[in-house]
Amino acid sequence: MSDNEIVDAVRRLQELQAGGSADNSETPREYINQLTPPIGTSFFKRQTVTLFDDERFYAIIFGTPEVDGQALVQTLTWKVDIYTYVTGARPDQEQFEANGGSVMVVMVHSGHLSFDSRKGRSIYRVTAPTSVVSQKQLPPTGSGIKNEDYWNYNISYQEVMNMFNNGGNGTLNFDAKYKEDFSRKDPLTGVTLSSGVQFGTEFESNNTDLPAFNLAGVSIFRSNSPDAFPANFTFEADSAWILVDDLGFASNKKVQVEVDINRGV
Repeated sequence: MSDNEIVDAVRRLQELQAGGSADNSETPREYINQLTPPIGTSFFKRQTVTLFDDERFYAIIFGTPEVDGQALVQTLTWKVDIYTYVTGARPDQEQFEANGGSVMVVMVHSGHLSFDSRKGRSIYRVTAPTSVVSQKQLPPTGSGIKNEDYWNYNISYQEVMNMFNNGGNGTLNFDAKYKEDFSRKDPLTGVTLSSGVQFGTEFESNNTDLPAFNLAGVSIFRSNSPDAFPANFTFEADSAWILVDDLGFASNKKVQVEVDINRGV
């Protein structure tokens, strides 16, 4: 395990401990993060971005703009670790795609949220530019297994990437791997869209405690051109809150992040 992977594991443990009694998810049964290739690997880059830090989301009630007419919907901390890999061909190689080249973007989502109502949902979207194709969102909708009061989920991503070392003059096969098992009291959604990915939670009304849990998810993207980078991705948090029957209020916020590759020397 590399130093970065040890730091990731410690940070994930600290996030789980920070949830305390307010976190209605169980401790993960297994956590593996082996997304950082060996030292000396060329054309790899990692970015860590805090999208929202204890951010409060409000919905305006009855169209009243004053604070007294607002309702707290969600308090959110959302972080993302973005790993970009140039695989198959060097980024400066002519006919990059024809020579088997591609750029993989793997995003690991973490953080925590608390919701102010049991009636509602919390949805998160990552919109990619047209030059980048969304591959999958983990865990996918319908993958949870119900066990009494909890839904058990598994995030399992593994891909062998043909990468470079020695300043781009040598090659290696890197086995990228991420695994996380966890439980939730509410079912998760995870779908791939034409423009990106979407994940989140629909809160079940039969539960009595207010939703509060740690975020977990992995998004996979691919591009056939290194010239598509730097690329702007949009991260959106969308909270819907039902006050009475079907009368709902929504609150959302967006953050744009520039994702780039390491082109080497």
